[in-house]
Amino acid sequence: MSDPRPDRKRLEELRERIMECDRELVEIIRRRVALVREIGGLKASLGVPVTDPRREARVVRRAAELAREAGLDEELIRNLIWSIMSAARTEQYTKAEEYGEKPPG
Repeated sequence: MSDPRPDRKRLEELRERIMECDRELVEIIRRRVALVREIGGLKASLGVPVTDPRREARVVRRAAELAREAGLDEELIRNLIWSIMSAARTEQYTKAEEYGEKPPG
């Protein structure tokens, strides 16, 4: 019977690499949120609406194309981007309310 310890060590190494990927993902999302906040402030000061459905659809299509090129599940990436954009809209509506704009609904 082979020694299972090398497999255990490899498992832990891979888990550590996943944790590093998670740290990188969080950092990328943090940077994106900072950009969204700045955009929200600019939209509010310019009186530009928070939502732009056509632009949002283009962003999602582009992300799906990138996913396809990378061999990833396009639906997973679409859902992720829609979720991130939903949070971004919430951020921007908060900023817009500071300038007196009412959120829809």
